[in-house]
Amino acid sequence: MNLPDFNKMPRAIAIDLDGTLLNSQTQLSERNHRALEQCIAQGIPVIIATSRPARIFDRIFPSNLARSCSYVLMNGAIARGNPPLAGYFKETLPAETLRELLAFGRRVNPAMRVTLEIDGYDFGVDWAIDYSLLWQRNSATPDMVLSIEEALKREPCKVALGGPGVDLPALSSRLQERFGNQLSIVSTLTGSLLLMVTIKNASKSEAIRKLLTPHGISLAEVLAFGDDLPDLDMLHACGISVAMANAFPEVKAVCPYHTASNDEDGVALVLEQMLGTDIRT
Repeated sequence: MNLPDFNKMPRAIAIDLDGTLLNSQTQLSERNHRALEQCIAQGIPVIIATSRPARIFDRIFPSNLARSCSYVLMNGAIARGNPPLAGYFKETLPAETLRELLAFGRRVNPAMRVTLEIDGYDFGVDWAIDYSLLWQRNSATPDMVLSIEEALKREPCKVALGGPGVDLPALSSRLQERFGNQLSIVSTLTGSLLLMVTIKNASKSEAIRKLLTPHGISLAEVLAFGDDLPDLDMLHACGISVAMANAFPEVKAVCPYHTASNDEDGVALVLEQMLGTDIRT
């Protein structure tokens, strides 16, 4: 490990979720939970920056902690500030471009599955879904799942592409060639292997900047944690970037600091050092 030396307290913290803050069982450990609460008690804004939609937080986070964190969702397509931050931002996908993307992708690989995210809760799919597996507010209910046509009418902000038998690298290459100047197309390497598509100017770092700028906080003053390719722009942009021990080589290469894995409370180790406390006690 190579943990940061904190001669100056960061003014905000940005943390990826899967593979970073959450362990391999998609759980928030008690130690990481306490570390976040300590930071919040010190008045340091905590921003959860994830590829996930909003509905995950109703399952993962205790309600008091969920209300105390701010969020960058779906790789920056949506950002929401909670005190001490504020604001709400959504970067929608142009309808015509989105229809062209879906038609082109299906020609490249007819087996491609599509999920269109609307607001972090409602979404559309073109594949059979098991409602018992959905992470939604209160319960999994079919009225939150739309057809693709209905979802297209409601200003979606993120597309997830994948599915069994889909050659994601080949699909990504073709989509980048055709739409790379208009859209951001990012692969995940952990969890469900997907291509995630947002508008070009949507990114974790840009969404974090929008939340912090009104409060006089620059990205250079942010401590950031990540493990996967969608975290790269955030880790590049933030002043103190920390890779998890389980991070991919591309992520470790851009981070001057490394901590323990997500199953060893690597986030808490850094935050404890920053605060000068051992939160296990």
